[in-house]
Amino acid sequence: MTDRPSAPQARTRLTGWIARVDWMMLFPVVAAIAWASGQDAVAMVLAIVLPVFLALNGDILRHRTDRISALSMLSSDQPLARPVLKRIVDDVLDDCARRDRTTAVLHIQVDDLHIADGGWGADAGDKIMDRVVQRVAATMRGQDAVMRTGDDGVIAMLAPTRRADLDIIMAIVDRIQSAVSEPISVDGRTVRVHCCIGICSEAMAPIRSGAAILAAAECALRIARQQGNDAVRAFNADIQMQIETDHRLSTQVEDALDAGEIRPWFQPQVETRSGRLAGFEALARWHHPELGILTPAQFLTTIASAGRSAELGEIILKASLEALIEWDKAGLDVPCVGVNVSLEQLTDPRLAERIIWQLDRYDIAPDRIAIEILETVTLRDGDETITRNIKAMRDAGFRLDLDDFGTGAASIAHIAQFGVHRIKIDRSFIHGIDASPMQCEVVAAILGLAERLSIATLAEGVETPEEQETLAEMGCPHVQGYGIARPMPFHETIPWALSLRAGPSAKLRMMQTQGSA
Repeated sequence: MTDRPSAPQARTRLTGWIARVDWMMLFPVVAAIAWASGQDAVAMVLAIVLPVFLALNGDILRHRTDRISALSMLSSDQPLARPVLKRIVDDVLDDCARRDRTTAVLHIQVDDLHIADGGWGADAGDKIMDRVVQRVAATMRGQDAVMRTGDDGVIAMLAPTRRADLDIIMAIVDRIQSAVSEPISVDGRTVRVHCCIGICSEAMAPIRSGAAILAAAECALRIARQQGNDAVRAFNADIQMQIETDHRLSTQVEDALDAGEIRPWFQPQVETRSGRLAGFEALARWHHPELGILTPAQFLTTIASAGRSAELGEIILKASLEALIEWDKAGLDVPCVGVNVSLEQLTDPRLAERIIWQLDRYDIAPDRIAIEILETVTLRDGDETITRNIKAMRDAGFRLDLDDFGTGAASIAHIAQFGVHRIKIDRSFIHGIDASPMQCEVVAAILGLAERLSIATLAEGVETPEEQETLAEMGCPHVQGYGIARPMPFHETIPWALSLRAGPSAKLRMMQTQGSA
């Protein structure tokens, strides 16, 4: 025998059912028809008893009013405060519980919005975000929520639905990213932006509350942003652990910098035809006493959040200059070392002066340091501080390398205006190039244009001898990647370089030793 619901349960079910009905406005009409048909009792219930019931159960009306109010706010393109977002999500969760439905939150972060600064005008960012919000809304169902949060964030929330599994959510994600990546015209100029997305469905959430789901989607977004453009992550226990680790690192980063735990490893770059050493790239590594060797992807955002990017840059530069001196003492011919410079560093008006001072202090020629900047930096040609720093370093004799070429929107002709000496072709174009005629065509076009503009090239992410051989045949002068050598601490660089100079067999033995390590 089935248990009968208690009086409170029955009342809850009834109020929930009535709250979902959208045709309550028909009750007066039905009451009139019943009265005319002689159904006095029915008419009495519809005309008197039901209104009294609704008056005594104001939570129904409040529920519907809250939903209508929430939906009206969701159409706003103005950023919503966190408490408002939490309340909206809580309302949708309550609705899901009453209707046996589910939902999901997508936290969308727009990247590359900074390129709207400078010559674009102060309000260009807002105009771009307005277009982004419109495009996201166009990909969603009419009853779904699209809310702007902060300067470059958007929250998309599914209205109560029968299914919100990962397959369905990813189909929505694909539509959103495709729409956002389309060119946006602002004030007669065109820009492309990308977005990372963090996902948390009701089933994924650690706690069933608006605050928990929003926090979980934000955690997933933070991990996605560490992966780069267009990355997507769904919340799970591993992400929670990673966020906790990030928090832990954030409390330790300053002591780590002071204690010298963060220092560079060096990845070789070689000439494709001769096989000679062309230089090294300095890549930061955190020698954490408990977590082991951490890569930049695991801690650079923590460094930036702590406002210590400039200090990290100085540490890496100083160690690179000391490495050059030691390589010279060992009789090695190391033409240059690549040192990454962040956007935050480039916005420091005194950056060029400090770097030049460091080289004078160590008596190192400027052309032995390659300043590596991201391609998107060249799109900020309206930023006087960045332009001044780059010009000062170029005029002082530093080499300028453009990193991750092909992932941004700058043309080679635009890059040539900055006096770039070399472009580093992104690994996405190199992986499997020996078996892809299309990739060969793209890389060949890049190499041809660069040669005409007297800009050198380096292929990143070379992992196999076949890829290296293909690039050599295509005329790419320099290569870098795991197929050549992995990044290594300084004490391993001299034996590796000596083995390279000794010949292929010695180099092979060294690579095998490094791989087993």
